[in-house]
Amino acid sequence: MARRTAPRRRVVVGGGGTRRTIKAPSTNARDELSLDDRPLAVTPSEDGRLLVVSLPWELWIVDARTLAVQRTIPLKSARPSACEGWDGALWIGGQHLNRGNLQAASATKVGSKLGGYVDRVALIRDDLLCGVGSNGEILWDIDRQTPVHRRKSSSRARVEVVASADGRAVFSDGSSSCWVLDPAHTEGYGQLRMAATSPAQAVAPGEAIVALGTTTKGRVVLAARDGAVAWTARDLRLAGERMPAKGGEALAVAGDERWIYVLRRRGLLQRFLISQPAEVQRQQQDGGKKKKKRKGMPKPKPAEPVEALPEAQQVRLDKLASTLALLAPNPNPSASASASASASGASAAPIKKQLVLAGPKADGQLGRLWLADPEALAWEPLELRERELVAPPPPPDPDESSTPERPSFIATRNKPQGPKLSTINVDDIVGARVDYWLTTSVNSILDRPVEAKTLAQVDTLLPADALLLPAMVRFSEGTARPALVLWPGLTLDSEAPTPELQWLVWGDEPRGWMALETPQIRKQKWSRTAVFPLQVALACVPEGAPGRRAKLDARWNDREHFLALARECKKQLKVLW
Repeated sequence: MARRTAPRRRVVVGGGGTRRTIKAPSTNARDELSLDDRPLAVTPSEDGRLLVVSLPWELWIVDARTLAVQRTIPLKSARPSACEGWDGALWIGGQHLNRGNLQAASATKVGSKLGGYVDRVALIRDDLLCGVGSNGEILWDIDRQTPVHRRKSSSRARVEVVASADGRAVFSDGSSSCWVLDPAHTEGYGQLRMAATSPAQAVAPGEAIVALGTTTKGRVVLAARDGAVAWTARDLRLAGERMPAKGGEALAVAGDERWIYVLRRRGLLQRFLISQPAEVQRQQQDGGKKKKKRKGMPKPKPAEPVEALPEAQQVRLDKLASTLALLAPNPNPSASASASASASGASAAPIKKQLVLAGPKADGQLGRLWLADPEALAWEPLELRERELVAPPPPPDPDESSTPERPSFIATRNKPQGPKLSTINVDDIVGARVDYWLTTSVNSILDRPVEAKTLAQVDTLLPADALLLPAMVRFSEGTARPALVLWPGLTLDSEAPTPELQWLVWGDEPRGWMALETPQIRKQKWSRTAVFPLQVALACVPEGAPGRRAKLDARWNDREHFLALARECKKQLKVLW
């Protein structure tokens, strides 16, 4: 791994003989690390001393012992994924394939025409990288900088990809099966699924694999939407499967040789036993039989009974978490990792088994990361049950003529006819002249057409219409600004997830409307901590808007607060239009 040296205290002598002391950062461990955005994933380094935290549009390199931020890597991908290579190299997937390093604060683009193939990446060998995405799968030769295998398939979106202990890639596409890609046999993929799985003809959306992970010893962990969990041996043969009586969709999985940890929604953490300790296994094999006394030997002492571990446990965390990783001591550290540990002075503090948890805060606008000792949590017993399978549908009756389903021509959205969103006048918002605008959910957000509407025209809206609500916001640093809230909708029978709210504010340089995302915040030379959390006020809300939409906070609908922020904004010379 890459050599990491401990920061030192330096004394710099200036030209006039002045002395300036540069102190090293504090080595005291903190309880929690505040993140600038909601965390997507956490990946420990190979030596377990660094954490690679994936955030929208950037990566954070964090010390695993003190939770101190060592460096950040800005990116151009909204959902980056990272894996560590040889000598501290970082392979970063997303819209493009990038290469960075644990010791560098930048990343460079690698290859061309890889978009849609590297949304998720995993290193399956020291010289071979596997990427999966919405367009298909690819194997990338690191030494020759060229793909050695590419398969195009746009049937399903890829969820995740992990590397097995024997040099194969396992990826999930949202179905009830995972697929195994062997670099030595790329002409066909293997299929990996749970033992208790409905027949292929049955429609069972709850059996879809939604999370993949690996243990510290190379086992692959599968988690389904209905709560079922399974794990394999090192050779990808199924070794165990559990179905909790209460659970839900898994957000992240991790494990070691004793437990499989599964993080679920609302801060619910569950763990499932892989195998009992050796003492318990010997006790179970003996079956309580008394050992015979040999001639001339003293009478053997009765062995103290060892309590067996429960098959499953759960605990409710005191903070909401959305991703999970496991830090475990490496029994066979590499030579480079040992050299790096001795150079940084961290050999005196061995790595302890800890859970790395990260989740959102401030309504999902910021995030946090913290460590937890799994043995110190208040675990409770968890009941298990059998998985309920779905029966295949009956075969069609040959006597009955099958009529194909007719397409529906019922309109689900209106087509606004008006100017572009970028031309909306700020005075229409500050003066509360327009109740809301009708727009679309496609094309570039600033180029979308908008049409002014009144609250009396709510009856003319359709379920898939996107609405633009005028708002006033106050940044965390105190500046009041005009804003717009994009409120998209979906039909009730749509299988797509409910779209999230999107914010637009009036920027300074350049002056105009901008999406409140990290790339645009960087152009304005702002920081996310100076922007979020937002204080929001809406002039009015179109009650009874049809369709499935994200829920608006009831505290935002405050017209008096809206007018007060508008008056404050008019007096500020910082916000000009």
